[in-house]
Amino acid sequence: MDEVEAAHVWGSEAGMQDTKQMSVLDAIVTRRSIPQFQPTPVPREIIQRLLDAAVWVPNHRLTEPWQFHVLGESAKRRFAELRRDSRAAAMPNPTAPEVKPALQKVVEDTVSTPVIIIVTARGHDDPELKEENYWAAFGAAYAFMLGAWSLGIGTYFRSGPLRDAPALRELLRLSPDQRVIGFLYAGYPATVPQKRRTPASQKTVWLD
Repeated sequence: MDEVEAAHVWGSEAGMQDTKQMSVLDAIVTRRSIPQFQPTPVPREIIQRLLDAAVWVPNHRLTEPWQFHVLGESAKRRFAELRRDSRAAAMPNPTAPEVKPALQKVVEDTVSTPVIIIVTARGHDDPELKEENYWAAFGAAYAFMLGAWSLGIGTYFRSGPLRDAPALRELLRLSPDQRVIGFLYAGYPATVPQKRRTPASQKTVWLD
């Protein structure tokens, strides 16, 4: 399945049926980060199914460090406000009248996102295991993204300084050893961006 074919079937319940035969390679190569979603809700059982699949990623020593925080409407609204405040803190004059529409758009775009999952991971006293735990949690997020794509659901993985905000940690009720890995947005795509990547042949070294 190429990008054009995929674009015709993504974004509807009928499309979900059509993409069930998508191969792993097709999902990897055709997946895109989706900046805009349709307002159509994603059924909770589908989200749970994708999370159940995500925990099967490679995980050294089986520490299973991940935790997935799926935001309901109230939590999503609070998260939107935290995103707005974080964006405002980075502006030289956040109270200027001309920036208010941009800050309000941050809130509106966040609240209108069908699914937001905040992915966290537990650290470890051993620096090597701590790093492995973080990468394993991101691996779980990527597995979710691939699985979602195969069902016609787009995703967008975000990060940024908000990950370490005390107010966000309070919202999620994180323990001291938990770290936010990133913010996973999901929904049926409104548009599918066309992107290109440098061929692997230009980034590969074969050693004899």
